[in-house]
Amino acid sequence: MRRLLPVTDMTAHETAAGEVTAAGREWSLDELADAYAYPEGDAVWLRANMVSSLDGAGQHDGRSQPLSSETDMRIFGTLRGLADVIVVGAETVRLEGYRPARAREAFAARRAAAGQGPAPVIAVVTASLDLDFSLPLFTEPLVPTLVLTGAAAPAERVRAAREAGAEVVVAGDGAGVDPARAVAALAERGLRRQLTEGGPRLLGQFVAAGVLDELCLAISPTMTAGDAQRIAGGPSVAVPTRFAVASVLEQDGFLFTRYRRI
Repeated sequence: MRRLLPVTDMTAHETAAGEVTAAGREWSLDELADAYAYPEGDAVWLRANMVSSLDGAGQHDGRSQPLSSETDMRIFGTLRGLADVIVVGAETVRLEGYRPARAREAFAARRAAAGQGPAPVIAVVTASLDLDFSLPLFTEPLVPTLVLTGAAAPAERVRAAREAGAEVVVAGDGAGVDPARAVAALAERGLRRQLTEGGPRLLGQFVAAGVLDELCLAISPTMTAGDAQRIAGGPSVAVPTRFAVASVLEQDGFLFTRYRRI
């Protein structure tokens, strides 16, 4: 039995093909979008989407894909379809081979009604701007990719980013980015529905700065051992931040949890 709680009381089943179904049918993208909808109103909301193994690994061989599943990717796409902006660290861009977010017909009407563009903006957080600006992420996006950096970032790399068509946003007084200023800078551009997909160091910075509102965590029924990084790294907090469960979806041993900061 699969359950989505407490968003809906629909009972879920599994078809012979292994599809997730609600009341005898597959959950539609509209139903998932309703379940994962951002809070109503004009408040800025930063959520993270991450996957973790049972033993706490946030990646395997440097990538999250080995921990994922078809349903995980379906939810991944839904979260992207709801967001104004996807915030990601430079290392994750390099390791995961990030491409521009694409417009999806399934979310077109919902995005239009919310006053959103056809696809979310990608915002890359980087101090060094050590990025390949010839990649499609910078040369072929539907909307210009943002580069979030500090005031002391290398001038030649800032120039290269702008020449490639990226918009450089300064969100820190030094070389690095201040997480709270990054959130505020994106909100000033009308990008208030914010989604971060990591990596672990960036997520840790958002947690330490106290600006993470929600965590969507897929718990993968896998064990990796080794010394893989957790989903959040970097600076610790003086007092652990408490979150409350908002919903749980289970399919093929995966738990798709959603927690909101208390």
